Amino acid sequence: MKDFFKQKKKLLLVVMLMVVTLTGCSVPRGQNGKTYVDSIITIKEETVARKNVDFEKGSKAEKLYKDLKPDERITIKPTTFSDAMDEGWFHGIIVYPIAQLINWVANFTDAGIGIIAATFLIQLLIFLFSIKSQVANQRMQALQPEMQKIQAKYAGRTDDRSKMAQAQEMQALYSKYKINPFGTLLITFIQFPVILGMYQATMRAYSVVTGHFAGINLAKTPIEGLKEGQIAFGVIFILMVLFQLLSFKMPQWLQEHRKKKQHVKEKKYAEPKKQPGMMGSMNMMMYMSTAMIAIFAINWPLGMSFYWLVNSIVRVGQNLLIHKCFIKD
Repeated sequence: MKDFFKQKKKLLLVVMLMVVTLTGCSVPRGQNGKTYVDSIITIKEETVARKNVDFEKGSKAEKLYKDLKPDERITIKPTTFSDAMDEGWFHGIIVYPIAQLINWVANFTDAGIGIIAATFLIQLLIFLFSIKSQVANQRMQALQPEMQKIQAKYAGRTDDRSKMAQAQEMQALYSKYKINPFGTLLITFIQFPVILGMYQATMRAYSVVTGHFAGINLAKTPIEGLKEGQIAFGVIFILMVLFQLLSFKMPQWLQEHRKKKQHVKEKKYAEPKKQPGMMGSMNMMMYMSTAMIAIFAINWPLGMSFYWLVNSIVRVGQNLLIHKCFIKD
């Protein structure tokens, strides 16, 4: 067990950092699961029923509207970029544009289509900025046999000279295939603030707070929906988890398919259990990340789960595109 945690120390620290960051983010919702009326982002002046929102304790809104009847309406003024920046750069630069994009598209369709459109646009921008990293990520899959060979060669050798020699051989392998191992992390660092921004946007966008998609209230959590007997909430949640796993596994499966297609036979280099290698770390990260997302998704708005589902589907498509167009046989 001690060796396991020693090998996975950095990986566990990354996951813990993600958990702390997510749980540390301010949540613009009350204990009843409804968005604070002061936090709603809207393009134009709108109204919302008292029963659909909540108020922060001691806020001006609570003093003004707490005595309203459930069906009475509250007027919400348009949210400007300046208003968002007053909350901080993150809200102004990331949350505000995403929420307003969802609102704008929803004006012509509904909140669900707004989330889909925002997801496609965001993923397109991320794809354009990180295409080299995504290609490198898939190439890393092809290098696994050679990496395992190097790891097996130095298995059990803990002296500094052996460690340095192993590091040099690994670096030579990366250089041969023009791969920057740290560059493959670029996708994660780009996507993380976007995920946090979408999390806030799906709770604050007026179209999501008051709107529906195919009759489903996207402002409710999966737990709330399931308690009310709405099976659609469970279906979206399960599909989200499945496609999340699929998006993680797709590069590995594509590489295996490519090998079979080329009739490639590779020697399986045995590795000690204490040194599972990069593939073991990647698989562990995949399962831990998916489990963490599933735990969060139970209690976040269905709109966020819907975003995650669409996002995973888009990533699957991107993996197929990269494998088809950028990975040479």
